[in-house]
Amino acid sequence: MRVVMVCQEWDATGPHPVAADSARDVAVRAWGEAAPHVEIDAFAIGDGGPRSADAVAGSRSRVGGIDAVPFADQGRSEADAGALMVVPSGRDSRWNPLDLASGLLGLAAMAQADARRITVIVPVGNADCAGDATLLWGSGAETPSLVGAARAGLASLDIVILTTTDRPLLGFHGMSSALRDGREADAAVSVAAQAQEERWTGIAREVDAVSSRPMLVGSSRLSDQPGTGAASGLAYCLAALGGRIVTDAAGYLADAAGVARALEGDVAVAVALSPTLSPTSLDHGIASALARAASVAAVPVVAVAPEVHIGRRDLMAAGVAAVYEAGHGADALAAQLGRVAQTWTPRT
Repeated sequence: MRVVMVCQEWDATGPHPVAADSARDVAVRAWGEAAPHVEIDAFAIGDGGPRSADAVAGSRSRVGGIDAVPFADQGRSEADAGALMVVPSGRDSRWNPLDLASGLLGLAAMAQADARRITVIVPVGNADCAGDATLLWGSGAETPSLVGAARAGLASLDIVILTTTDRPLLGFHGMSSALRDGREADAAVSVAAQAQEERWTGIAREVDAVSSRPMLVGSSRLSDQPGTGAASGLAYCLAALGGRIVTDAAGYLADAAGVARALEGDVAVAVALSPTLSPTSLDHGIASALARAASVAAVPVVAVAPEVHIGRRDLMAAGVAAVYEAGHGADALAAQLGRVAQTWTPRT
């Protein structure tokens, strides 16, 4: 009997956050003590945000204003040893567009010197970036010519943009609507949202003309594509440089870690350790991503989080069999997983 666990940072917004790899170690130890007869395959992955590379083992290299970590895709038959995941230098939790631009240009120069193409994974999640996202294109780069020049300079890179939202850049459900969520009665917020929409509409009118791609179904405008509104428009700016957006960041990282392969065979249950469980995190978090992967192998999925703010109907719709609220801290995680282990992997 086996158990597959996928662990993200535990209690990320609580008083005592636990890094993804440490949460994995706590989980394996707690489950092993409660059910020593079970074999455990445990994976630590990022949350899809700027610090996702913290869960990736490997040495870091400083390139421009960012760090790069080797990222092998274990989900493929042949791991892509040339891929890199980037992360803000130091402990910054947000992307600085200028630092990111210098780092990407540095990686592009390395690729050109080696006469090869490098896959670069940029996890943006949906956190605000530290500065105007258009600075990624260069100073005063709200013009197609500067965007085209920046795009040409990065032609040696295959940029993968990980987001945790489907929000497009423009429109009723676009980036500006995030300002109004829960604050629709605030006149100042409404004015700010309208100003943001107008500014980005002007930018997109110019940039879409050189960056949009033909589509068989739906709008061909880049600004209409899901995920382009992530991280204050940073995802759109990266996509305008030729990057491709992946809105299921958790699923991408889990697949790359080899979770789908681990689910094959005699697996009793798959366990998702989520930083929190809310409607938003359920839609784009590890619980639903693991449920989709596990459904292929007919493996039930349970989720454990410090706090749970969703109902059973939403869980069932996401394919999650059960959810457990553990409370905050590593000790609470260990105690709850001991109980979950006794429920889902009892001695026979």
